[in-house]
Amino acid sequence: MLTKNTTRARTVAVSPGDVDTIASSWVVGKVLAEPAINGMQNLSAVSIVFAPGEGHARHNHPAAEQLIFVHVGEAEMMIEFDEGKPQYRTIRRGDLVSIPRGAYHSTINRGWEPVHILAIYSPPGPEEAMRSSEEFTTTPAGEVPRRPRQA
Repeated sequence: MLTKNTTRARTVAVSPGDVDTIASSWVVGKVLAEPAINGMQNLSAVSIVFAPGEGHARHNHPAAEQLIFVHVGEAEMMIEFDEGKPQYRTIRRGDLVSIPRGAYHSTINRGWEPVHILAIYSPPGPEEAMRSSEEFTTTPAGEVPRRPRQA
């Protein structure tokens, strides 16, 4: 099993069960690619699940571009390409969203079923920010994660 401190520079395939789970009151995620897991230096990938009604508030990644690929479900995506001018779009299975470096954005599950996305960051870094945030807990690989309750 892989943890954040395990380096596997030649790893070709990573299963979600091989890596730690990061969770907050609004999301459960699995970091599947980053320098410490597979030696990737220029990107990282996180499999993310939003429960119905959950999502992330408006934020940005000043140092990273992001791609969001929707595997399952439907969500509301907001992106501000120009400060203060949000654009909204419903994203569904098969859609790919491109978020430029520094653009503010949010993703909210407005449906009744979980939304599964793959978030890819270039360069890596946002996934480590999630791990080091007090908002998130980490559950070791192989254990069932529990989302922390909102305060």
